[in-house]
Amino acid sequence: MLKVLRVLVLPLGLLASTADAKTVTVNIVDFAFSANTLTLDSGDKVKWVNQDSFTHTSTSDTGVWDSGNLAKAQSFTQGFVKEGTFSYFCKIHPGMKASITVRSPEQTKVQIGKEIINSSPKRLPIKLNLTGKKADQVYLGSYIVNTQGGCNDCHTCPSFATGRDPYKGEALQFNAKAYLAGGKAFGPFISANLTPDANGKPAGVTLAEFKDLMRTGKDPHEPGNILQVMPWPVYGLMSDRDLEAIYAYLSSIPKAAQPDASACP
Repeated sequence: MLKVLRVLVLPLGLLASTADAKTVTVNIVDFAFSANTLTLDSGDKVKWVNQDSFTHTSTSDTGVWDSGNLAKAQSFTQGFVKEGTFSYFCKIHPGMKASITVRSPEQTKVQIGKEIINSSPKRLPIKLNLTGKKADQVYLGSYIVNTQGGCNDCHTCPSFATGRDPYKGEALQFNAKAYLAGGKAFGPFISANLTPDANGKPAGVTLAEFKDLMRTGKDPHEPGNILQVMPWPVYGLMSDRDLEAIYAYLSSIPKAAQPDASACP
């Protein structure tokens, strides 16, 4: 007899867990910095290119960088690692001002988690229920679940939408219809439906039960049993903040019916 395994999350995430470092170009034209405000991730670079006939500079208000004089077509590149907001100006024309904000690592994760849901083309075309929830916490949970956790691999059957399987060289899109609804067989076990129940509790567990399950492997639905397939000893090392973000995200996804395990490949 097949036995329902309430939580089975394997670390097989398919999405990049960190943002790729990039170089953003800021053109200096008509006595202005073309991107007056920028938001970057740690590790990104900015390249200023002077398109004016007049000489300009890119100079940090606090002395973090100074391009020196840039004649027409000359450029200057500066990398950013430290989080915070950095204002800068042109020393020759002080009225030219702009700013750069560098996200913290967690803010970057929140942004990636949000883009997974809202990106175009869609990678996960679902509508989240954010009512009464902290959006940033939910999107952090999206990041953890859909990248580091790889929960989709074991809890969605099939894992990808038709024609959108990256293992076949197709553009990735998760199977939204059965997203995290379980139904995959692993020997005598079946991965559980992690979507919210009628009371809005993911997999039918409270936050306290979820955190205890992740840290002890003890399923509140099956007292006395310790999960043998799920790598809860690893996930249990996560911080309260991370586990709470996962729970908030799972609470926000659409409810879905668990597919028949016999029909799951």
